[in-house]
Amino acid sequence: MRVYISILSCTLFFGFAVTGQNLIRNGSFEKYYVCPDNYTVEYTKRFLPNWVMPTKGTPDYFNRCSKEMVGVPQNFMGSIFPAEGDGFIGLVLLDTPDVKEEIDYRDYVHSGPLAPVNITNANIKKPDTKRKVKPINYREYIQTQLVTPLQPNQLYRISFKYALAQHSTFVSNRLGIAFTESPITQKDGVLPIKPAVIIDTAVLYCTPGIWVEFADTFRTQGGEFFMTIGNFFPDSQSTYFPNDISSLNTTLQRAILTNQVAYYYLDNIRLEPVKKEDVKQLSPRFIPFSMLKRHELSKIDTLCRYYALLDEVYFDIGQPGTKPRSLCQLYWLTDFMTQNPNLGIELNGILHEIENDTVGASSRLKAMMEYLQEMGISGGRIRLRIFEDNKAISPKYRFYREGLPCVFYSSLVAVRFFTIKE
Repeated sequence: MRVYISILSCTLFFGFAVTGQNLIRNGSFEKYYVCPDNYTVEYTKRFLPNWVMPTKGTPDYFNRCSKEMVGVPQNFMGSIFPAEGDGFIGLVLLDTPDVKEEIDYRDYVHSGPLAPVNITNANIKKPDTKRKVKPINYREYIQTQLVTPLQPNQLYRISFKYALAQHSTFVSNRLGIAFTESPITQKDGVLPIKPAVIIDTAVLYCTPGIWVEFADTFRTQGGEFFMTIGNFFPDSQSTYFPNDISSLNTTLQRAILTNQVAYYYLDNIRLEPVKKEDVKQLSPRFIPFSMLKRHELSKIDTLCRYYALLDEVYFDIGQPGTKPRSLCQLYWLTDFMTQNPNLGIELNGILHEIENDTVGASSRLKAMMEYLQEMGISGGRIRLRIFEDNKAISPKYRFYREGLPCVFYSSLVAVRFFTIKE
């Protein structure tokens, strides 16, 4: 059973288990008119069966039947298998954002937002950012008509799987879903609609090429018959920062930096009514950091029984002294601490399942503390604690590759916050 955990307060968590009818036709994008042979370059009224383009933005379709630019697993934006079945789509959420500061792209490629790595190949030329490019606030959307209109004052559960493309220039957020009574169309730009559901977590999960399941519930006004997916916010209201492309060859790096897009894959969309008997109360002890909404992060404090798992912070197991690695969670964690100087952080070490003692956990905690101190967090704001009764926690229900759950032993540190007494 897959559940969505929503933090309602410090003591109440609810999950929704739904097995009703999916109101989305062709939600896994298995049906198509023709096998794709290239990324979409022109607007068409016939994108996929049951799916249309509401603007002139051109989403792309990927399928195993294709051997070209939009094949599986290799394609022009990276390498990934469908979350299930044979097909999936790709959307541009952000294109050529208005970067206000001058950036030397030769120093722009890095292994994380806080760890610059210079490219040694001096022949790499800085992309011409003054060239004619796609218009700012360019967006790509997809739209579908539901099986039936939504009922008034009814609770629905929407879920889908998304993945950051390896060749995306940026990591972004603001992927949302809007419901309307009639279809919406617009020539270009951002659709002026408030989405009913949006990914607004403390940090958007951003390991490229890994499917992540997102789910949320919402209550309807009634009569909504069309669903549209994309980024409904302008660049100025969309968060973005560089994707980690340091492992790619320099020619590909240069092309990605020139492209200037935030690109995400999308698959397995489901919309189902939630019945009262399907609502069950849960009491989880650990909540993945990437599932916390921004305003909820401060609720994870030492007065409660809940911990925020750093589910995208990695260590080399069996190698004491290894530094933590993360594309975005460490960035957001230190940013949160910097913006809240009255808070301290409690780092809780968790044993890996192959470990028989606390040496590895102690080493990881020490490395985390040193990292935070390097980022300007004083040692007086940091506490260390080891969970000797817990082995590595892997939220298997969240990660998918080739449609099967994968285990990632990344959840080896959990955090809580406490108020510093003056």
